[in-house]
Amino acid sequence: MPASSRDDRAFWHLWCATGVSGLGDGVRFAAFALFAAVLTSDPLLVSLVTVAGQLPWLCVGPFAGVLVDRFDRRGTLWACDVARAAVMACFTVLTLLDRVDITTLTVTAFLLSSIETLADNLSQAITPEVIGSRSLDSANSWLFGGQFITSEFLGTPLGTLLFSMTYALPFTVDAVTFALSAALILRIRGSGARPAPRTARPVVADMADGVRRLLRHRVLRPLCLLMGMLNFAVLGVLGVAVLYALEVLRVGQTTYGLLMTVVAVGGLIGLFVAPVLAARIGHGRTLLVAFALCPLPLVVGGVTSDPLVAAAALLFVGASVSLGNVVTTTVRQTLIPPGMFGRMNAAYRLFVNGLAPLGAFAGGIVAQQYSLRAPFYLAAAVCVLLVLAAPRLLRDLPKPAAPARVPSGE
Repeated sequence: MPASSRDDRAFWHLWCATGVSGLGDGVRFAAFALFAAVLTSDPLLVSLVTVAGQLPWLCVGPFAGVLVDRFDRRGTLWACDVARAAVMACFTVLTLLDRVDITTLTVTAFLLSSIETLADNLSQAITPEVIGSRSLDSANSWLFGGQFITSEFLGTPLGTLLFSMTYALPFTVDAVTFALSAALILRIRGSGARPAPRTARPVVADMADGVRRLLRHRVLRPLCLLMGMLNFAVLGVLGVAVLYALEVLRVGQTTYGLLMTVVAVGGLIGLFVAPVLAARIGHGRTLLVAFALCPLPLVVGGVTSDPLVAAAALLFVGASVSLGNVVTTTVRQTLIPPGMFGRMNAAYRLFVNGLAPLGAFAGGIVAQQYSLRAPFYLAAAVCVLLVLAAPRLLRDLPKPAAPARVPSGE
């Protein structure tokens, strides 16, 4: 079989695996948010579930990046899916036994996200080697898009529906999707399955090396700062979104899921517009567009009490995040040499995703002290600063057409 055909098959197996696991993610995210709201009405405690889901990027992410550079990437990705299926199976049993409290929910979110830090890094490391004739922008758009559709458009409403039927059902579905994803990962063949070179260097040394190379990189360092602050702002809102929907917009659990689906339309648009915009105006200007989409919709979300107005406004925030994800993933895959992708990508995500739990925690505190509208105003202010700072910080981004990787910028 020609190499391009093998790459195409490997890519579609990876695409299907991410889509299937994305369905389970959407079901679980919706059910976790509703479960937290059932267990407590305290905004800070509810936001802690979101914090726990983001915290591993700070304390587990760098170690996970070293593993990506040391072990068979396909085999490790398969092990991640098996582990996540096992965690969700145990959580389902606890739910059936009525033994779940806010602490159990928070710990489970932390465990799953810890495994996800490794799985996502592995998936991004494999992608450049299985894209066939596609561009990286196109491949990332397809991967993010497939996962986004199954997670936001199918998983979120399905999760709210299943949770309204019985608490344990959405978590059972999530466990099954991880098992199916593991089976698909086993079918990936070709260069994406090759083990990375082994090394005798201490893990801590490799972790420090990834952070050092990132901080010295004239392109990735400012990109990391900007996307980290965007994550901080958006998670400040999402951390209390379920209480905002139930108490401010006055919608029920099922309608909450439908509203989140409307918001997801923006994310889907962003995913498929990203490669077109990047090709026409460049990565830097595409990110400028992404940041400029956020401030006004966040203010509107904070002011309105109309569910449809809130959903329509936050649609633009979803588009912003998706544009940023596609562009920044492609830039990292272009600039970071394959042999050190795991550790440098983990260092990047340490800072970018590490600001997310801080944003969720800040949003929870602001909502608790002031109101459920206040996190929207805080997020809007942060995004205004991004719009002002981005033109200067993004001027050195590479053009989308750059086909070759360059040194790490030291």
